[in-house]
Amino acid sequence: MTIQLRVSGPRGEEKVIDVCENEEDLKKITVKQLREKITRELEISADIRMVYRTEQLEESDLLLSYGIRHMSTIHTLLMLPGGIIG
Repeated sequence: MTIQLRVSGPRGEEKVIDVCENEEDLKKITVKQLREKITRELEISADIRMVYRTEQLEESDLLLSYGIRHMSTIHTLLMLPGGIIG
């Protein structure tokens, strides 16, 4: 069974993407690998942050460490340049 995730894109789009072939492969996928797949699938060239439930996903972590499984929803946010001028 192909493992898929729902992705809520930064422009309001929603898409289901194929992540891997099975549960065993899912145990090895990092957040960084998922980010690369999402930016390719949604054709995003800007930096994005990803959120699952209420947690921001850290690139070096495995998806498994967040409890992400088949058909979980990942939310993406564009990281825009800027800051406080003081």
